[in-house]
Amino acid sequence: MSSGKLTSNAGTNWGLLRAGGHAGGGLEIPTIPTDVSTVAGPVRLAVGANGEPRLLLPLARRETPASINAGNALSVSVSSFGYKGTRLRFLDLICVSQDLETVFGEVVDEILARIGRGDSCVDAAQSTIEDFRALLMRAHATDVGTGRVAGLVAELLVLNRLLDRSPSAWRAWRGPAGDRHDFRVGDTSLEVKASLHSGTSGVTINGLGQLEAPTDGTLHLLHIVLEPVTGGILSLASLARSAMSKGDEPPRIETLLAAAGCRDAYAEELNRHSFRRESEQLYEIRPGFPRLTRTMLKDGFVPLGVHDVTYTIDLSVAATFRCEATVYRDLETRLCP
Repeated sequence: MSSGKLTSNAGTNWGLLRAGGHAGGGLEIPTIPTDVSTVAGPVRLAVGANGEPRLLLPLARRETPASINAGNALSVSVSSFGYKGTRLRFLDLICVSQDLETVFGEVVDEILARIGRGDSCVDAAQSTIEDFRALLMRAHATDVGTGRVAGLVAELLVLNRLLDRSPSAWRAWRGPAGDRHDFRVGDTSLEVKASLHSGTSGVTINGLGQLEAPTDGTLHLLHIVLEPVTGGILSLASLARSAMSKGDEPPRIETLLAAAGCRDAYAEELNRHSFRRESEQLYEIRPGFPRLTRTMLKDGFVPLGVHDVTYTIDLSVAATFRCEATVYRDLETRLCP
């Protein structure tokens, strides 16, 4: 058992992972090992699909941790990854809010210190989370997740582009009204996904219908990478204000905002996050694109007892489905009624 301790390197290493750097080591996902090891291997740092800070605590072969109550601030689960022909299991801790990254860094430091003093990974995690619970709950109580805000910012960014073409283009924003796609006019659909931090290729798909094209129609996915910055020009307030100034029926846009979970676009808790656009890429959804849809299931039926299917796709394997800029401009035209 190592007696070392990782301190301020956590934030630096999460930054390296977001930028595409990692130490390799044969694990099937990018990680950076800490200087604390157990009999099951080194404790590792990683990042989630949207760049969330993540700690991987190795588990022994027959070790089955009891449920850890981490509240809403942390996601705690058991994950397994391929390593040299075998599977390694980890207690997987993910911080779900960017605003809590500093606090989570302190949690990581303390977990590593306790492992270094001889505690098991599970005991160290459980006791540290309990000791930090009050701070995590207090910090998280008024937080609206960065990812949730970023997703709505990305949709409003597209909405404003459409309104620049036509003041009635708000009619194409169908997601808030319950459509399975964010934007749709006739047989033309567009799904918008946002990621935080450049280099992130994983996006979350909600439901088996989200990547199912309309019958005899087309579906594209626009992946927008947003970088959280203080004082960024992209915020819910600025984009909502812009949309309502461009649209021919502002009250209808306000209703759509409310349906999308934004009853007050100027609320402080929704505008604590602002962004800049780092990049974007349009993909055509057609046969071969990485996805899971109802038509792919046997007889088109979901197994009894399975509900609310959510999964993650890796856009790095979808390079052949990327579209040129001219395709996006044509798509905007077709989405303007």
